Amino acid sequence: MLFSSLQRNRVLYLFIKQYYKSLIIGLIILWLSLTGSKSMLPGRMLEIPYIDKLGHFAMYSFFSAVLLLDSCRWRIDKPFKYFILIIPLLFGALMEILQMALTTSRKAELTDMIANICGVFSGILLAFIARKLIPMIRS
Repeated sequence: MLFSSLQRNRVLYLFIKQYYKSLIIGLIILWLSLTGSKSMLPGRMLEIPYIDKLGHFAMYSFFSAVLLLDSCRWRIDKPFKYFILIIPLLFGALMEILQMALTTSRKAELTDMIANICGVFSGILLAFIARKLIPMIRS
């Protein structure tokens, strides 16, 4: 046996403790991705072309920024762990596949994936900006 049950539970606890903000955002994205889109936005907003792409971009930007900040424990003296950005990239692809397979009101779109990817990369910039602001907020 590689790890005891107690060691596995401790690792899971530490992971959740460090990444709970990212996990909550991921669950919100999951819920938004798999529920009916017409029930979430007021009537006139649905008529704005590509408004959902802006939503994809914003959610994945925020998700990536928080994930990067979680990876360094929101400290300015620790480096970001960029490899962790594979999570929102794969998660976005999975959400598009699940929309296609599990819902009737949503569909998988290449433009959604492009918005997700652009959001992930803009999340890097957002994380850098947040990291510059952290000392000012904490003081």
